[in-house]
Amino acid sequence: MADGLVEAPAVDSLGRRWPLRMMSAIILVVLGGAVVASSVVTLNVIRHQERLILQERTGEAAAVLGSAFASVQDSLQLLGSIAGSSPGNRQLFATAARSVLGPAQGLLVSTQRGASMRVIAAAGAAPAIGQAIPGAQAQLGRRALSTAGMVSGLVQQGERRWLYFALGRGAGPGTVVWWEAPLSQAVTIEASPGSPFGYLDIAVYLSARPDPSTLIAATTKHLPPAGLQYPFRVGHDTWLLVTTSTFPLVGSLVKDTPWIILVMGGLAVALTVTIVEVQGRRRDYAAAQVHEKTASLQTAMAELQDAQAQLVRQEKLAAVGQLASTVGHELRNPLAVIMNALYLLEVAAGENDMMRRHVATAKRETSAATLIVSDLLDYSVGREPMLAPVQVADLISESLSVVPPPAGVQVAGHSDPELFVTADRDQLRQALLNLITNGYEAMPDGGALTVSAASAEGSAQITVTDTGLGMSDETCQNIFTPFFTGKARGIGLGLAVTKRVVEAHGGTITVESTPSAGSSFTITVPAAAMVSVPQ
Repeated sequence: MADGLVEAPAVDSLGRRWPLRMMSAIILVVLGGAVVASSVVTLNVIRHQERLILQERTGEAAAVLGSAFASVQDSLQLLGSIAGSSPGNRQLFATAARSVLGPAQGLLVSTQRGASMRVIAAAGAAPAIGQAIPGAQAQLGRRALSTAGMVSGLVQQGERRWLYFALGRGAGPGTVVWWEAPLSQAVTIEASPGSPFGYLDIAVYLSARPDPSTLIAATTKHLPPAGLQYPFRVGHDTWLLVTTSTFPLVGSLVKDTPWIILVMGGLAVALTVTIVEVQGRRRDYAAAQVHEKTASLQTAMAELQDAQAQLVRQEKLAAVGQLASTVGHELRNPLAVIMNALYLLEVAAGENDMMRRHVATAKRETSAATLIVSDLLDYSVGREPMLAPVQVADLISESLSVVPPPAGVQVAGHSDPELFVTADRDQLRQALLNLITNGYEAMPDGGALTVSAASAEGSAQITVTDTGLGMSDETCQNIFTPFFTGKARGIGLGLAVTKRVVEAHGGTITVESTPSAGSSFTITVPAAAMVSVPQ
């Protein structure tokens, strides 16, 4: 009740703030989403325009390359006509060829003679007349003879790679006109600023796909990894042009527009949300001032109610304690007389099994009543412990012998024989007896009970573990409350007395339990209560 009264203003404040927080969240989501969407749309439009411009510039570059290679085919056709007009024009062929050749390049004419192909005219760095065309080059020549138009190819000869253009039937039937040029592993084209290569990184491949082994030339040593692919025709073959732009084709300012929108929009959204939050906090502060006095009054009322409830509980416990003390003293002597009478009856029964069973049942029930009386007296009177050195292993053995296990229950006790504590032996034994008895009662169908002790971080820990019914979390939280019990028999003082005894020794008691799996009670005696083993 007290907690409810104290927390009411906080709940009201949270209730007042919730619509404002919702409004701030909505503003943040809506405006932030609009800013992000605008930035994304602008970015996509710019990327589309960038790609369109790149595609247009790449087409221009491909047109330049295509026209250049088209002139090669025209030159081959013209030189082939000169060489094929008559055998005496081969010198004229060589003279005309040298005018179009570059360094280390060659022009030649070959003819098919049986299974081989031999040179019949040559100029520049071409093979000598009469020399046979090598196998890879000859295969390209045979493809040229079977194709209408110029063909191209790369041929590896030793450590050098050659680029060939071949025109079939260029000097007459069965002839091939060749243009050859050596290629290094990386050919870099120097692009002039005014050409299509001036703002593009370009790679030219002698194939329809970007295969590094077919690279002809590039404007950079770092090939475009994923540029625009633009196929174009070179004679009869399809070559590939891969390009990327070296700078934004749409302009740097346009390229940065999406980020400008994102940053400026983000600042605007943050400013708007901040203004809303500041106004909301001002309103909350004003409301808090209104509720402050009310909260103080409610706290004082709650404390008064708690004090009244505590006083009532103390009066009830005092009355119960006085009653328990009176009843305990009145019942202890009759119970002692009954136990003595039962002992005499057990002796007199002799071999009469039926009589002995009845007497044993009466003794067990009388012992339970005696234990209840002891709990009442211990709880109502309570006394300071009389401390003396106690061997923990001996105390465990004594406690297990006092309360023998019922049928079907297996008992195990073990402890370090050199573990001693300073304690009231009778009180600590009574605490163990309560835990052991509870463990037996938690295993109506049998099980195992273990009592162990060990030294842990300067403290003595005595643990009683059973494999019985276990307890719920709610029961574990109230198990040490006086007169709380979940059993059909008993008054709920055993564990309350046990906790009082342990705390009187400066220790603690804890419980861990799982329903249907068992419980484990641990008594921890502080290091100050431990003594060394006598030598």
